[in-house]
Amino acid sequence: MENPTHRNRMTRLTPTLALLVAPVLALTACSGGSFSAEEPGGADDTDRALKIGLIAPLTGPASLEGTSMQQGFELGLDAVNAAGGVLGHDVELVVVDDMSEAATSTQVAQRLVREEQVDYLFGTIAGDTTNAVASVAADAEVPFSSAIMGIVPSCSAHFWPFGVTEPMVLEAIVPRMVDEYGPRVAFAGNDYLFPREYADVARAALDEAGGEFVVEEYAPLGTSEWQPVISKMQSADPDWILTGVVGGDAVAFTQQAEQFGLLDDRGFTGTTHQQEFYGAISSALEGRTTVLPYTDQLDDEANEEFVAAYRDAYDFDDPIPAVAATSYMAAHFIASAVEAAGDYAAEAVSEQMSQTTSEGVLGGGSFDSETHMWSQNMYVIEIDADGAYTLVEDLGVVSDPQPRTCA
Repeated sequence: MENPTHRNRMTRLTPTLALLVAPVLALTACSGGSFSAEEPGGADDTDRALKIGLIAPLTGPASLEGTSMQQGFELGLDAVNAAGGVLGHDVELVVVDDMSEAATSTQVAQRLVREEQVDYLFGTIAGDTTNAVASVAADAEVPFSSAIMGIVPSCSAHFWPFGVTEPMVLEAIVPRMVDEYGPRVAFAGNDYLFPREYADVARAALDEAGGEFVVEEYAPLGTSEWQPVISKMQSADPDWILTGVVGGDAVAFTQQAEQFGLLDDRGFTGTTHQQEFYGAISSALEGRTTVLPYTDQLDDEANEEFVAAYRDAYDFDDPIPAVAATSYMAAHFIASAVEAAGDYAAEAVSEQMSQTTSEGVLGGGSFDSETHMWSQNMYVIEIDADGAYTLVEDLGVVSDPQPRTCA
């Protein structure tokens, strides 16, 4: 059930694009952890509210992830506003549905920048839609952050992606799976940027671990019938299954893979193991192992406050998605950086983004000032029969050393 506060504070402006705008109201006073940033050298406060545009696929094939991202980010801003807001004002939020379509992402990002005149952009989910928004943000010189897993090719002075990258996940899980199940791997993914990048990184990790793909199959985003892919995977007789399938497709693939026996006596891990899918495919996930940037089972005061607030706000009983926790943390992180900047100007905010650090819901986290790559704690997780994403091993702060210069 949607929290009444969230439902009542939004006003529909554009039905076709589901554009919503309103100040974010106070819901909870939980802090989201500890954030620190260097103070600016005497910048004047801006006498208006910070305005953030949130782009998320609230409908379409990636709506599960999109809704989780929206909920986490809104809850984070509610907490920021309850604690006094940013530069003396409540943060204002504009929420737009991009329907997981890159062309729509471009259009709504342009509208947010030109008409709504937002100071910061946040979102979206799929790699191609995120890249589309990043291009608009770079042209407009508006700071932009994403929260979903995956390397986004875009690299600019004001792009700060909070999502962990494929190597941060796969270089930890692939050797474990090869050791436990064997070297023969079947891969299934959606046919767009992120799953193919995911497969490339997995292939390199398999080479290092002495494994190989025995079959590699892709299907368009929005595929509901996975039996042809599953049949090819069964014929290859793999030791374990790796998935790069997202959104509603992750549910459809897993349900059909379980139905047709693909998962019997085989290892199984990948994007299908994200918490937002658990409620629909719990029987296939129980006892499985994955690597994630977050579990709601972390024994930390900031996490306990976040979990309680999230469950109360959204009447939510399933495992809390990592993208929701990441977005919640990101709201606090961005607010802290802007507060330290003392200004909404992109240059001032971006300077503080590289100097701000996080300790709390996700563990430690920070950006590299040159590459803009995000580093944070990563966790080996086992999914228990009761739905708990139980911590098996804290891998500590993990970085992606990808060489690039975005500053």
